[in-house]
Amino acid sequence: MELTKSFDHRLAERKWYAHWLEKKYFNSKPDGREPYTVVMPPPNVTGILHMGHCLNNTIQDILVRRARMQGKNACWVPGTDHASIATEAKVVQMLREKGINKSTLSRDEFLKYAWEWKEQYGGIILQQLRKLGCSADWDRTTFTMDPVYYNAVISVFVDLHNKGYIYRGKRMINWDPKAKTALSDEEVVRKEVNSKLYFLRYHLSDEKGNLISFPPLGNGGITIATVRPETILGDSAIAVNPNDERYKHLHGKFAFVPLINRRIPIITDDYVEMDFGTGALKITPAHDKNDYQIGEKHGLEIIDTMNDDGTMSEAAQLYVGDDRFEVRKKIVKELDAKGHLVKVEDYTNQVGFSERTDVVVEDRLSLQWWVDMKKLYKPALKAVIDEEIKFYPAKFKNLYRNWMENIRDWCISRQLWWGHRIPAWYDDEGNVYVAKDKLQASCYKPKELTRPAYSLKLTA
Repeated sequence: MELTKSFDHRLAERKWYAHWLEKKYFNSKPDGREPYTVVMPPPNVTGILHMGHCLNNTIQDILVRRARMQGKNACWVPGTDHASIATEAKVVQMLREKGINKSTLSRDEFLKYAWEWKEQYGGIILQQLRKLGCSADWDRTTFTMDPVYYNAVISVFVDLHNKGYIYRGKRMINWDPKAKTALSDEEVVRKEVNSKLYFLRYHLSDEKGNLISFPPLGNGGITIATVRPETILGDSAIAVNPNDERYKHLHGKFAFVPLINRRIPIITDDYVEMDFGTGALKITPAHDKNDYQIGEKHGLEIIDTMNDDGTMSEAAQLYVGDDRFEVRKKIVKELDAKGHLVKVEDYTNQVGFSERTDVVVEDRLSLQWWVDMKKLYKPALKAVIDEEIKFYPAKFKNLYRNWMENIRDWCISRQLWWGHRIPAWYDDEGNVYVAKDKLQASCYKPKELTRPAYSLKLTA
């Protein structure tokens, strides 16, 4: 047989990988050997693999093959993840290209398209893993919405809810206006961006509650600094530091929100930094996590001025239906024309972006499902403190400890049609019943139970 001048690795790879599969060298069944099992972190069914997958799976493959050569019963379990937010965004985009709007479809119609997408791209990903030469047990291939997996997720949800680890509550969340869903903190990417800091002057109130207009030279009033002038329409107060001498004469007084003239109190709070901006802070509880905490502390009104798609709501009174960033341009012009804009400065700040859709995330007060992390983190922390689990390098032990001790409750619900559906049923009185199925839920409440047409979803 004549040898070729160059080695054709493609031909060799196809030949030997087919031979390995035919001989079932990667298959594993329980026996007397020492087990060695790796569950592949399932790649999302949203496209094709990237370099991170190549590195990750190569490392796993090396470990599994080494264990196999050591005589262990090595089992590498492959699979793919349904990737609720990313997949739904891709399917919505695909439908839009076909001239189909998601809002015109029923849940079942939309899910039909989503499953077609999964079959197409999920299959590509599995073939790419084979091309990499992964020695996985392909007979064990799992998808995170397979019936067995789905039932396990639902069972665990019900169990954790019954034990008090999962609860439903109205709290500030990260909101993706493009995907129209809540996000966990881990799904928000902080980016440094170049912004503008707008200095805005608010009219004050006299003793009788009447508006005190600015004098001709434009002095007077109280000035705040903000990077988001469109949110002033949801202001509930202006806060100053109680130790700031500049504003002591205004403690307990009132001001008026520019353009809409809503009367709001001037409050004092130690949270306000005297050396940032003007030392006076606008408080918008519905659109900022820190403002919400101050609002709760002082009993302020919560005014949600934004719709779920990032447009202004009826509560804003102005620019209703306009996109938030278009409103920013419009309101700055109007504030300037009416004498409220003092100055504008360049400003660099951190802004949160959705990991999946890359749009600016909004802070929003919303009713969602949460995992009570304060009840769950202690065993995980103890295992590291007692060095049952060790970090390499060891310096990350303290970082882990700090993270765990300051962990916040995890928002696990998503306003999507694709994904695990939260097992909650509702009666006509607004009560909620968590159970594996409707029949089980009916045992708690014999009345007619329903699930919202646009219900919450649980991410895997």
